[in-house]
Amino acid sequence: MKAQSFETNRLIIKSTKKEDTDFCLSIWLDEEMGKYLSDPPRDKAGDAYLKWKDNVEDYDGCYYFVAVSKETGSYIGTCSAIPSEDNREWDIGYAIYKDHWCQGYGTEMIKGLIDYCCENGGTSITAAVAKENRGSNALLRKLNFFIEKEGSFKKCETDIVYDEYLYRLDLE
Repeated sequence: MKAQSFETNRLIIKSTKKEDTDFCLSIWLDEEMGKYLSDPPRDKAGDAYLKWKDNVEDYDGCYYFVAVSKETGSYIGTCSAIPSEDNREWDIGYAIYKDHWCQGYGTEMIKGLIDYCCENGGTSITAAVAKENRGSNALLRKLNFFIEKEGSFKKCETDIVYDEYLYRLDLE
């Protein structure tokens, strides 16, 4: 299955293309915007990110998306969805560019992802979030995700370890 674009009220959420990858990395590898992501800091990102940029349009088990404003055409954020083999369980990730924080785009993006997963056979969605990430924790709770379990993750290429919640949303 090739990822299809989808829309929300204010966003076009489309498959990431090579020309979108610099924007994605500008969030993921940024000290502030990527703080709670597992991606490394920019100065420690290696060849894996260059390879990802070259191969982003080839499905590797993860659907990568960029969210673009319908009104201005500007990039708003990124998101991803990873289906289980039978497409029933999906894991999602998301990031909003800091110029667009606290404007409802995260809620809109996640609602769009929920619909996307549901339309493609999903019966449940999970999302891992650092416990310290207050905004993301509040967003998932607002959308009726519940904490399924707790764990931790290490930020790549660093000694930073974050405690995390694994959230779950049942769609049935």
